[in-house]
Amino acid sequence: MTDKLLLIVPEGPALEGLKAALGGECELIIRTEWDEAIITLAGKRRELTAILVDLAFARESEDDFLQELVGDDPFALIPIFGVTAGRPTEEDADCLDHGLYDLLTAETPGKLMLRRIRSAARAVDSISFHEIEKLLKTLPSNIFLKDTEGRYVFCTHYWHHLNHADDPNWSIRGKTDLEIRKDRGNALKAMEADRRILATGVGTDYVIEENSDGIREYLELIKRPVFDDNGKVTGIVALINDVTEKELLKLELEKRAQVDQLTELLNKSTTQELIEIRLTAGDKAGKKGALMMIDLDNFKMVNDSFGHETGDRVLAEVGRVIRNSFRGADVAGRVGGDEFMIFVQDVDAEEAAQLAERIGAQVGELPNLPDVTLSIGIALFPTHGKTFAELYRAADTALYRSKKGGKATYHVYAES
Repeated sequence: MTDKLLLIVPEGPALEGLKAALGGECELIIRTEWDEAIITLAGKRRELTAILVDLAFARESEDDFLQELVGDDPFALIPIFGVTAGRPTEEDADCLDHGLYDLLTAETPGKLMLRRIRSAARAVDSISFHEIEKLLKTLPSNIFLKDTEGRYVFCTHYWHHLNHADDPNWSIRGKTDLEIRKDRGNALKAMEADRRILATGVGTDYVIEENSDGIREYLELIKRPVFDDNGKVTGIVALINDVTEKELLKLELEKRAQVDQLTELLNKSTTQELIEIRLTAGDKAGKKGALMMIDLDNFKMVNDSFGHETGDRVLAEVGRVIRNSFRGADVAGRVGGDEFMIFVQDVDAEEAAQLAERIGAQVGELPNLPDVTLSIGIALFPTHGKTFAELYRAADTALYRSKKGGKATYHVYAES
């Protein structure tokens, strides 16, 4: 792209010097009248690379050239240079205090003059970038840029997951995620994602969970590579969105899909799925366990005599007893209207029997509810089966014996 320069210079040595220095390298727009120059500037402001003004000529103008040309924001659009025909005087140097970018002489070599002009144009672009950065800070999303070493160049927001001093002069520039993030795991995840982008030139999207300062939040990161004109990756630009509300809703919906809402125990399909996982892991590790089938005795009579609202309260209270009776690694679910299934890890027959006895006693002591008792069947893993189907049949057979034997009791499966 050809540099387009507006020269506000009267006929004379300064104009001839600039034409000689720049004429072969740039497109020159020459104005030897002040009013013409202002009109040209208004029409071509967006096209110009720079403006060169003869300082002596500007002083002769009836209007203050700085007020007319520079205005309140001299670098907002274009760099302005003062030009002298000879060696700059102290009076010429004063123009720098009033907003001009630099001083040139008509005798400055063309290459040097052009380099200074283009450097000034880049500086104006840099200032414009900072203006854009200010605008980006008004957005709710955090936008940041990293270099090819995964170090931050800038970011629009400092979020509280960063580990930095409360210093107004603190800057993220030049730092890596590992240096500033409180969560080391998320820092390593971010750096690994950056390495893949820089190596492959392919962006990525992912969500992380943050729990710093006792606040649970979910952040969505959208990362894309930055390419130069030759297609080489020169950095990473990214967007961070707060998706906490969406992720918590998603987790709640997933929980509802897995949990029986009345008892807050797992539903039937999830219960079976998790037990099968425990059985596979337990078989490989040589562990033992027990599958317990629990049935509420005479539950139909409770519904018929006291109503379904009371029946629901009974189920909810039984569910609470079961939830409080097992460890996090155990699996407990409601698998039917009044049927429950539990898989307990690392217990033998005696321990499973003691657990069944304790649950039955606690349910029998529930206050403000109709008398409720439990019938329980127990099958031992791997003694009575290694698969879910085998253990289920054995526990169900033991449960039938409890029901047939008078209810409100438990039996451990025994082959007949």
